[in-house]
Amino acid sequence: MEGAIVEFKASDGSDVRLSPGIVAKYIVTGGQQVDDRELFSFMAKCQARRLNPLAGDAYMTAYRNGKTGRVEASVIVSKDYFVRTATQQPGFDGIRAGIVVVARGASGLSYREGTIWGRQTERLVGGWAEVYDKGRAHPSRSEVSLDEYDQHRSLWKTKPATMIRKVALVQALREAYPGAYGGIYDGSEMPGDDRAPEPPAEACDPVAYEAEASEQSEMAGEAEAMGREAEATQAAQDAEAGWESGLADEDYEF
Repeated sequence: MEGAIVEFKASDGSDVRLSPGIVAKYIVTGGQQVDDRELFSFMAKCQARRLNPLAGDAYMTAYRNGKTGRVEASVIVSKDYFVRTATQQPGFDGIRAGIVVVARGASGLSYREGTIWGRQTERLVGGWAEVYDKGRAHPSRSEVSLDEYDQHRSLWKTKPATMIRKVALVQALREAYPGAYGGIYDGSEMPGDDRAPEPPAEACDPVAYEAEASEQSEMAGEAEAMGREAEATQAAQDAEAGWESGLADEDYEF
């Protein structure tokens, strides 16, 4: 299983080669060991969705569920992948997205495009997004609450408006093009606390990644060649055994 190689062309035009060893070493985060089934599932999703994990399109995060004690794994996909592939859809006709705020001392919601808000005079309560497609009379719209997604850590502390807008945008894109994004999620959509850990701080080393991918590919090619050679040898042995058996039968008949 370790020698299995998946090769495909990603949506960004890059040629991608993945193996369980490459995924486990360079792409899985969280400090937990992931079994082969999860690794192959990740590889299959990358191939099906044309994700390039080397370029940061996706990674797999493994975490221990605080409630069940089991190690669970999720495939996390970047917002850039969602937006890039949306622009490749035939009917795509643009995006609008922003935040929802309430003026302090007031009660009405204010829907604002972009992420600018006054921390001293306003309270951030959510995000919204609309995805337009030429083949549809109405845009796909998403509205999300900050309370449901705020993980109270990392960028949620310093850039909450950017993060909640991103959640709304990704969800609107998924509703607009469900066939393109089924089963994949942006990291900001994942619950916090005992669930998914932080995304990787840095992308994996491209040189080391490509070197190992090349080595894995060569190993797979050598294994395949050895397999063909073994099959040819066995076939020759079977043929020789059959010929000798035929001689013996003739002798007995005689």
